Amino acid sequence: MLAEPEELIALPFIIVVGIALVAAVWIGGNGGDVSWISNVVQALALPAIVVGLLLAAGAALINAL
Repeated sequence: MLAEPEELIALPFIIVVGIALVAAVWIGGNGGDVSWISNVVQALALPAIVVGLLLAAGAALINAL
């Protein structure tokens, strides 16, 4: 079962957003301040997409060999 390049590009971003959602529910449910979570997602979105692109490039290289 091979992953499609689109899936590899999106995977790190989905992980970042998922962790942020879990943190928001957990911290917000305990009465904490969750205003910082959007800043974290914005700061990590671009690096996550870059990592996804690197994963897709690595998979393309491996498939080419």
